[in-house]
Amino acid sequence: MLVAAVAAGFVGCKKNASESETHTQTFALGETSYDIEHAITIENIQYQGSQIYNAIVVYTGKLVGQSGGEGKGVAILFKGDISAGTHSLSANDEDYPKYIFADLSVTDIVNFDITQLLDNDEAYIATSGSLTLAISDGTYTITTSGIEVENASDPNNTETSSVDYEGSVARYILATVDEGTINDDNIVTAGSTSLDLLFGKTEIAAFISDKADMIGFTSSTPFTDGIPTGEFTYHDYPIIYMQGMNLNAFKSAKSGNITISKDGEKYTIDITDVEFNGVEGVFTLHYIGTMPIFDFPL
Repeated sequence: MLVAAVAAGFVGCKKNASESETHTQTFALGETSYDIEHAITIENIQYQGSQIYNAIVVYTGKLVGQSGGEGKGVAILFKGDISAGTHSLSANDEDYPKYIFADLSVTDIVNFDITQLLDNDEAYIATSGSLTLAISDGTYTITTSGIEVENASDPNNTETSSVDYEGSVARYILATVDEGTINDDNIVTAGSTSLDLLFGKTEIAAFISDKADMIGFTSSTPFTDGIPTGEFTYHDYPIIYMQGMNLNAFKSAKSGNITISKDGEKYTIDITDVEFNGVEGVFTLHYIGTMPIFDFPL
């Protein structure tokens, strides 16, 4: 599975697309145009062994939060680094970058799998045309020319598509996950970030499952020097839970123990005997992998 977890799933709380005097800040399918509300990169996507993929996603809609869950967007997937220049587009398996217009949900982003993304009647993949990408001082400029797309379910259903964007992107570097489970669900990414929860801005070490659920432990001080190692309880680092990335309905733990060790860049983290207020069951988390820092736009 082509995993590009959440870090992208977090986006959707506030418009982060920049204004531009020279670009329309839109993407289109046929005659229907959509405002680009969010522009993100998803980096360190791991697929088929050692090959690393990276993506740019521009979209409209809200994927997380109490009213989140739906959006439309264009995903541009690179094999290897995101590279500036003019790229010819094709649907051939070996040709990259791939250009895909699709309906998006938080689970599509958390499990960034091309096959699953195209397994939708509203998904289209580019068969021809070109994409030009310029990157300068953190500003991404994306323009397109002559893009033809075909419906993934019906290749005879063809349309035109385009992107015209200039601005910043929220950058997510995904974890390298060696092992990771939350009860019976797989962890697809992890890392540390800053959340603006009901009780104010809080640092969190977050672990996201393939169902877009998250468990994390919080701290009043940033994890900029790394995640602390040792044995702790939920009193030392309060543990929280979010189902479906609903930021407005997180649950706090009433029990739980945390054990953390580190070997090089890889952490081994176990969270055991966790019970959350208002959630049935006892949770166990096991994780071995990196813990990159990523932004959380709110």
